[in-house]
Amino acid sequence: MFRPSSLLTACAASVVSSACFASYAAAQSAQYPAPNPQLALATPNANGGMQMLRSEASMLFSSGQFSAAAENYKRLLQLGSTDANDRYWLGESIYRTGNYQHAATAFEQAIQLDKKMTQAYIRLAESYLALHQRERALQTCKAGLDVVTDPYMKEQLSNLLKVSFYQERKPTRSRDVRVGHFPSES
Repeated sequence: MFRPSSLLTACAASVVSSACFASYAAAQSAQYPAPNPQLALATPNANGGMQMLRSEASMLFSSGQFSAAAENYKRLLQLGSTDANDRYWLGESIYRTGNYQHAATAFEQAIQLDKKMTQAYIRLAESYLALHQRERALQTCKAGLDVVTDPYMKEQLSNLLKVSFYQERKPTRSRDVRVGHFPSES
């Protein structure tokens, strides 16, 4: 049986739920703006734009697009970010592209901003080792061990310290090696 009051109730409920959804959607869009970095950077709220750019950089890094992630982290720094994490992740992105010199610079800056950023010490030492700068890697490991309290990170720095101490041996030439004799017996 058709009741006009039930139709009226259904329409009223529909209007109320539409209004509630519209206000909820407006609140959500204000809290989570559209993922367009140019639009976000053009808004008066620079922190929101920086956060969007940071999120995009993180997604690019996670998907293995290290050069694109590095570009986003560079833009963050150009916008005035003084966050040590932005410099660390810039270094991490650049490190993954194999540009260890620029990565080392970013890790150094991250450490200057946050002396207790343990992972930056490890990556900085690894960058120096990749650049064959063992003395600088050694100094970085020692500086990190003075600051780091986490046992796992201390172990990693200790291992890198050992690698930094390692001296490469001169390769033996094949003409110096006779069958059955060691080079020192020649």
